[in-house]
Amino acid sequence: MEGKTHRKRGELAVVAVFVVLGFLLALQLKSVRLYGSPTDATSAARLETLQGLYNQATEERDKLQEQLDETQKELEDFRSAAATGDENAALKTEVDHLSMLAGLTDVEGPGVMVVMTDSTAENTTGDEADYLIHDSDLLTMLNELRDAGAEALSLNGQRVLTTSEVRCAGSVVLINGQRVSAPFVIYAIGDPATLYNALTMRNGVVDVLRQWKINVSVTMSDKLLIEKYTGVIPSEHLSPATQAEGEGAG
Repeated sequence: MEGKTHRKRGELAVVAVFVVLGFLLALQLKSVRLYGSPTDATSAARLETLQGLYNQATEERDKLQEQLDETQKELEDFRSAAATGDENAALKTEVDHLSMLAGLTDVEGPGVMVVMTDSTAENTTGDEADYLIHDSDLLTMLNELRDAGAEALSLNGQRVLTTSEVRCAGSVVLINGQRVSAPFVIYAIGDPATLYNALTMRNGVVDVLRQWKINVSVTMSDKLLIEKYTGVIPSEHLSPATQAEGEGAG
């Protein structure tokens, strides 16, 4: 009886082992179905990484393609402009603008006309020169107009540049090497109201000249014509600077 009992217990142990193994196997199979094997998980992670790198490379390629397309379009536009001569037209426009600013072309626009004549009042000082217009009076008037924003100036038909001299020579005034005399007529192109107010304000240049009985009239105009400078601009001692930027004179 005792031998049979031991054998029966052994059989029960074997059955229990198989039951446990079957249970563990079932759990493993379920885990594989739900989550896949460790090898599958690693492959999935690697595939996800590669997909991200591919997407990034695709985006960079698209951006480079856009830049290439823009550059090609600019090149085509430049070639078209070269074929039609538009770049020469743009260069000519720039040259014309600079020539206008330099006083080398006729210009027109709104502004003021100033007429100055010598005094006809009785001489009470004994010095006739006190009642005549001098180069200093003309320079004061021109400088006042410049300060008020005049964009172009002329004196008795002579274009006034930064290099123009205005100085007395006996009973006449020299400007651009030409002799001019009273009445002196100044054209100034700019904002008419601003120019007018700058000259006629209290204790301004017109007030001071009138104290000496100098006759001055200032008239606003919608359109004035100022002819170009026809002389030679001195440049004998000028040359393009070759000194490196930031370096001072020796």
